[in-house]
Amino acid sequence: MAVFDPLLNVPITEEIADDIEYDTIHKFLKEAFRDNALFAVTTDHRREYKAIIEVLGAEHQLCIFHLFKMMGADVYDALKSERASYQDKIRLCLYFTEIKNIFRTYDEQVATERLEKLLDEYDDIPSILRRYIRKKILPDFERLTLFMRDGSVSRTTNPVENYYRQTDSEQIKDKFKTDQGILSYLARKMDYWTAKLGRYLQHPTS
Repeated sequence: MAVFDPLLNVPITEEIADDIEYDTIHKFLKEAFRDNALFAVTTDHRREYKAIIEVLGAEHQLCIFHLFKMMGADVYDALKSERASYQDKIRLCLYFTEIKNIFRTYDEQVATERLEKLLDEYDDIPSILRRYIRKKILPDFERLTLFMRDGSVSRTTNPVENYYRQTDSEQIKDKFKTDQGILSYLARKMDYWTAKLGRYLQHPTS
């Protein structure tokens, strides 16, 4: 588990845990922000985050990249099906693009208008995508558009993922066999990144 500040471009804290259940995540985040002001958090779509961040009193942005990734996996499976016609596959791709375009703007009014226009065609949308609209986009629209209302909020979790992508090799698990070894490595990596790449600006952690 990790907390990364995309504004300062520095890691705040990280931890290796035996699980990522509600109590573990809540304890980690509560401790991470014990001495830091918490205003907004961008997370993936793990369901535990919603209640935890609400309890912590912060704003919550759900990662747009993860939304597209989840939907894309189901769309890709449908496109591989031999039972679907060519026309149905084209229609699926076009509506998938329309859904993604809702979140490809930093103007909330534009996003809302695009969603409303899409809902006018709801019955024509393929069932795979209707399910995401009904169960994910409509219930979580406020959490999916926070970045449009607050420009300091990251729309994706890419900053923390990029941090690990740049600093951790594929062989890291083979090189560090013990918890103590990996924790020592993570601490040195965090210090190095912060000293070399951190943006030392005067603003609160978010």
